[in-house]
Amino acid sequence: MLALPLPAAAGPVEARLAEELLASLGPSVPPDAQVALTLGRPFDGPVDAVRDIGLDPRTGIFQARILSNGHPVELSGRADVEVTMPVPVRRIRPGEVIEASDLTTVRLSLDRAGAGFIATADALVGQSPRRQLSAGRLVQVGSVGAPIVVQRNRPVTLVYEDGALLLAARGRALQEGGVGDSVRVMNIASSTVVTGTVTGAETVSVSGPRVPQAARP
Repeated sequence: MLALPLPAAAGPVEARLAEELLASLGPSVPPDAQVALTLGRPFDGPVDAVRDIGLDPRTGIFQARILSNGHPVELSGRADVEVTMPVPVRRIRPGEVIEASDLTTVRLSLDRAGAGFIATADALVGQSPRRQLSAGRLVQVGSVGAPIVVQRNRPVTLVYEDGALLLAARGRALQEGGVGDSVRVMNIASSTVVTGTVTGAETVSVSGPRVPQAARP
């Protein structure tokens, strides 16, 4: 069995097949992926070229067609592709900001990792859970976002921007959100409900041709 990181240098047939197999999986596989490859039957001949290689992710069985001394050879065996995934080291509650020290990594087979989970620690650090994250469990895509800086039913500053024009009004958030999120806000003076973008702590920006009534001087 051979554990081979990507990219791999040329070597025995197992190393060559592992390199070609990782390349065939494309950009969906992270660069630190590894493959543990075992041939179904021994083969110690040279590898002139790998003509075709494929993997069944459900069974882990690979099939390959190579040229050895100018002759085609069919090879098969098992290949376990593993990736490194971030997981929390402790329970992280909504409202907390995730730090690098809150995370560790685990190695999992590619089929267990799946596309529905966040694959890098960089995508988690600085984010805030939308629901509680459990220690040692993969983090689902969509379960974290920018830290909440606008709280539902709490006062906010409603800012209207149109070119050089900048007006402000008092509002009440009807949704919570982090920087960059779109939320609905009620203008307290006019009871008008508008949709704006969270730009900072307790601040929502509205842009466009319509000026909220209470924003006028």
